[in-house]
Amino acid sequence: MASYNDVFERKEVKYRLSAERARRLQDALAARMAPDEFGTTQVTSLYYDTPERALIERSLDKPVYKEKLRVRWYGDAACGLDTPAFVELKKKFKGIVYKRRVGCSLGCARAFLDGGAFDFGASVAGDEEGCDLTWRNRQVIREIESFRARTGALVPSMLISCSRTAWAPLPEAPEAEGVRITFDVDICYRDLVTGCDGFALPRDQVIAEVKVPGPFPLWLAKLLSGLGCVPSSFSKYGSAYTLEQERLEQERRRLCA
Repeated sequence: MASYNDVFERKEVKYRLSAERARRLQDALAARMAPDEFGTTQVTSLYYDTPERALIERSLDKPVYKEKLRVRWYGDAACGLDTPAFVELKKKFKGIVYKRRVGCSLGCARAFLDGGAFDFGASVAGDEEGCDLTWRNRQVIREIESFRARTGALVPSMLISCSRTAWAPLPEAPEAEGVRITFDVDICYRDLVTGCDGFALPRDQVIAEVKVPGPFPLWLAKLLSGLGCVPSSFSKYGSAYTLEQERLEQERRRLCA
């Protein structure tokens, strides 16, 4: 498999755009950036939470520091236990995202997050020879185990899938080095607690997310401002959870009427 980054520290800013504004943004970016070698990919994330869903409840309160734990894989959402996947611990503090992840099979990831020990003999996504985990991978696993110990029992809570196109800098545009922008559409979910599903965002809207290692470069800040792109607080898990809670409340009111 190709190599991958297992530790991220960067600024991530989301923009909730109409399809037309997203198209104009892509047109403006085309001089410096283009879709990466993967093109448009299906991204599926399985979020874990406490049985009371305390993690997402706390996240929606917008604390200075918050954490999320998920399993993520790329390609067909309907996959087998041997599908390459990542266990990811995502932390956010004062607008900076710190992400730790380790690659393994989907079956290994599920067994680990269901409370078992990590299978150190499993092949690691990103390890071309399927060797044992590196010291940094082991540190990531220790962080995840510490998170599990703090939060207590965790269960699968929300399955979210979207179609993503990731843009990367062109070789001839050094001013765009380090910038990555993703465009997510068709963000759908299945609530694993209620058993219901739906779309976390209207299908005529796009979530663009700018990811940079530091401050926005001036050219990008001017481009976004000129197109009227305004930062928006949007969480796929948070949006799906909120929609389901509103649906349940409406159902309760209907039954009580």
